[in-house]
Amino acid sequence: MYGNLNGGIGPQPALRLLLGDRPMTMWQAVLLGITQGVTEFFPVSSSGHLVIARHLLGASDYALTFDVMVHLGSLAAVAVYFRGDLVRMAAGVLGGQGAGAAEGRRLFWLLVMATVPLAVAGLLFRDAVAAVFGSVRVTALMLILTGALLLFADRATFGQRKGEPGWRQALAMGLAQAMAVLPGLSRSGVTIGAGVLSGLERQAAARFAFLMAVPAILGAAAVEAAGLWAEGLFSNGDLRILAAGAAAAAVSSYTAIAAFVRFVARGRLAPFAYYTWAVAAIILLLSMRPA
Repeated sequence: MYGNLNGGIGPQPALRLLLGDRPMTMWQAVLLGITQGVTEFFPVSSSGHLVIARHLLGASDYALTFDVMVHLGSLAAVAVYFRGDLVRMAAGVLGGQGAGAAEGRRLFWLLVMATVPLAVAGLLFRDAVAAVFGSVRVTALMLILTGALLLFADRATFGQRKGEPGWRQALAMGLAQAMAVLPGLSRSGVTIGAGVLSGLERQAAARFAFLMAVPAILGAAAVEAAGLWAEGLFSNGDLRILAAGAAAAAVSSYTAIAAFVRFVARGRLAPFAYYTWAVAAIILLLSMRPA
């Protein structure tokens, strides 16, 4: 789902921005930020790609402070790209009148419905997911499942497609998002797949899945940031490296969102299914190499 922010589940925070036992460099921060930004919104699993990126960098872990910042960079990209929807939701919630405000109010409550399962999963299954989070085999298996769901959704032909989500689509996509606390199970992949299988057009499913990222990322980042602030860890990182990673994540996230929305409008989901299977194979091969 969200790298180390899977429902607030992930490695313990480090006291410095480290890659393994070495300080993180600027280029490494930018590379990890780009990896996070691109794979967060393509249905290919950001956590799976970060497993590969960390392996190639010789990294066993990096600071949770950095994770928070790059995810906030991705959040900023979503907010900018979907600013029209967010403005309409704000107008609706604040009591605005007119068709735009009414639609915004309806969309807001659909997002609330879709976010509840993730919040429940984060609270009830935090320890269970943490126990498997470091397993590369679990990551690879979840990537294979992501690909299977994408391929099935790509070939689904039943029923008339809706251009806007309703409560049934919101609930289906919310339950899928809750499952994506598992490493390697792509949040965007499973939510878009669930949206298509529940009757949404591909483009509508992608749009709602990306909007679902706003409360999901914001909530997870807030939980982790509160813990970091309480432990005084925000003062221990190099602000330039944090800023570089966040900026790289923001730019790459915006680019990925724009590209994927255009692709889905005229393309298919099957190529992403094949890609996730290739990534799963790479992860398994890397895990078999001697340390």
